[in-house]
Amino acid sequence: MFVKKMPTAGRISLYYAEAYRDPVTKKPKSRTLEFIGYLDELEKEYKDPITHFKEIAKNKSALSKKANMFSIGEINLNEEFDLNDDEQVNKNASFPTIDNSFSLGQLPLSVIYHELEIDKFITNRRKFWDLKANVESIFRLIVFGRILFPGSKYATWQIKDRLMLGSSSFSDDDIYRALSFFSEYEKDLIIHLNDRITKLYKRDTSLMFYDVTNYYWEIDNADNDTFTDTGEVEKPGLRKRGCSKEHRPEPIVQLGLFMDKDGLPVTYGLFPGNNPDCTTFIPMINETRENLGLNKMIYIADKGMMSGTNIANIIANKQGYIISDKVRKQKKDVYNFIFDESGYTIITKKMPSWKVFEENERTKILEPPQPYTGDMNAMEDVVVFKYKSRLTPQNEEVWKNFDMGSGKKVNIKANKKQIVFWSRDYDLRAKIDRANAIEKANKTGSVYNNHGANKYYTKGVYNIETGELYKNLKADRYLDANAIKEDEKYDGYYLIETNVVGTCPDEKPWTGEARFRNYDLLFELNRTVSDTDIIEMYRGLWKIEESFKITKSEFNTRPIYVRKEESIKAHFLSCFIALLITRIMEVKKLKDSKIDGSSIPYTKIISSLRSTNVIRMNDKNIFINSYYDAVLKEISKVMNINLGKKYYSKQELRSMNNATKDVEV
Repeated sequence: MFVKKMPTAGRISLYYAEAYRDPVTKKPKSRTLEFIGYLDELEKEYKDPITHFKEIAKNKSALSKKANMFSIGEINLNEEFDLNDDEQVNKNASFPTIDNSFSLGQLPLSVIYHELEIDKFITNRRKFWDLKANVESIFRLIVFGRILFPGSKYATWQIKDRLMLGSSSFSDDDIYRALSFFSEYEKDLIIHLNDRITKLYKRDTSLMFYDVTNYYWEIDNADNDTFTDTGEVEKPGLRKRGCSKEHRPEPIVQLGLFMDKDGLPVTYGLFPGNNPDCTTFIPMINETRENLGLNKMIYIADKGMMSGTNIANIIANKQGYIISDKVRKQKKDVYNFIFDESGYTIITKKMPSWKVFEENERTKILEPPQPYTGDMNAMEDVVVFKYKSRLTPQNEEVWKNFDMGSGKKVNIKANKKQIVFWSRDYDLRAKIDRANAIEKANKTGSVYNNHGANKYYTKGVYNIETGELYKNLKADRYLDANAIKEDEKYDGYYLIETNVVGTCPDEKPWTGEARFRNYDLLFELNRTVSDTDIIEMYRGLWKIEESFKITKSEFNTRPIYVRKEESIKAHFLSCFIALLITRIMEVKKLKDSKIDGSSIPYTKIISSLRSTNVIRMNDKNIFINSYYDAVLKEISKVMNINLGKKYYSKQELRSMNNATKDVEV
């Protein structure tokens, strides 16, 4: 601390000030702490006021430094934990446990949670329910717990004291009772979150990515449907056996997820496990329009959503779409368009010959790779990418009134743009995967099914002269070269269908970012749009696939132990918000942060938040920080939370936690 002189309206003001280093620029700066007085007035009281107050500043610095110094006294290295000490033992644990750790990782999460005003949303609705427990604290626990220490609701409740949830206490039964409350306001909370994100981060829903995954339950029997008096299905059961993404036999629930252009989750929906992926698309589209009020969107999805009914619904709502379609089993004219080499724009690049040779060797089937014997300095031109497109009218077969249950289909004609591209990277990956699968099937495969690479084997025993098939004999198998050749033909090819186009050079200017052209059913952006622009938009789907990976691998969303439908909905709501908070941290808060020149991925963010904990020292109200890294340093900087101190007092931790609730937006 020092005395600082500052001119003020022709007079000299004296202030106590301190030096510090700017956390962003790293440059030394100073800040005023306290006004002392005007120099001309102080000279009337003190012979040398500057020297006088410099001495006081020196003493203040010493006192401040001393106030931050604690002595933990002597340490008895033989001291042991006392599991009979009621003040130290965690009463929620399954057996006597002493846990002196507290999570610092909750603090950045709390900032985003309160920025989104989730606490206010829940508190404002609690008064309508006869719930004695603090449901807002419960919701914070299950959301933060899903990110920091994922587990069952009961397991999370057992270690709730690691989080600073306030003075209110609640039981594990209170958590399960609160799930019905959360489920009741699921849709309202999604709308609230969309409004907050739009205000805080200028949400961009011009591109809406959609995909479907499913989650399994470790139960034997699927949920039953409920029927009306006339025998019609009134409400289908939610947990049904269907096509599991993880190839599991248990009942599953389908989850459809929408994501915006920046990779932030927008909304989600739950569907019975036996619903095909494509049947979830229209209900979710309707929700984005009716509940969230979104418009002028381009829906982007993979070939699982490709159906005439889905396309027709998007067009009927005057929106855009970019959806991939299958390359195999196409109509003849589409097949000819794909494999006719004329019209392709070809991208090449020079590559070392040895690398091209080694990559090709990896694609060989049941043959050991050979060493490269050519010139190590040789280079060659290699085709790495090619694409072409056409605008064509197409007939689509759709369910009448978009109702699959109507049992009636009609044909409609609509203009669409077809873009086909081939990628060398995708081609190599497909060939290498096939070679590896065949090698595995060669060792462990069976003649009794066509699972996996077994489809490349021909099975059977017969007389080569008469053609008579022998029965009741052990069958042999051999590779079917024609089947492999037929499959290889499609490697690396992708087909995208869209109604999205750009402006033409001679087009009359118009206002707005996009418009639907009623005369040709195309969705026009107010800028030029190339084939590669459409391809890049489609490639954004990887982000939603990554989001599913986060929920399954990082958040342990499944297996799921709750069984009531309202509890299931509450479970997925908490997982959705955990994903949303994590994504906001990644793509908004840490958007400009770099470590070693690279952006910070979600895996490192989650890992660092889980690792940073403080541990109570002896019986003092002093805590020692057990972990710090470069990710936490960036989080501290952008979110104005000091996670880098070695020691914290109990009061300081409380103040830090309270500060996360008083965020300025």
